[in-house]
Amino acid sequence: MVHDLKIEPNYLENLVSGIKKTEIRFNDRDYQRGDTLRFWDYSKLEPKEYLFEVTHIHSGLGLKEGYVALSVKEMQ
Repeated sequence: MVHDLKIEPNYLENLVSGIKKTEIRFNDRDYQRGDTLRFWDYSKLEPKEYLFEVTHIHSGLGLKEGYVALSVKEMQ
């Protein structure tokens, strides 16, 4: 499943550069391993999409109820 998500530009930059490898999200979309997260960069003249695959999902310990930590890797 593909999820179109909003993201702050600085967080997107950190994901694309590889500095950030986890995205914390409210689990209102029933995220699953193998899902695709599609983020759009609207800071440029031409919007550009970035696709990330969910490789691992953590919930529970250390996270507020209803939230998940999504480990992601950029798709080529």
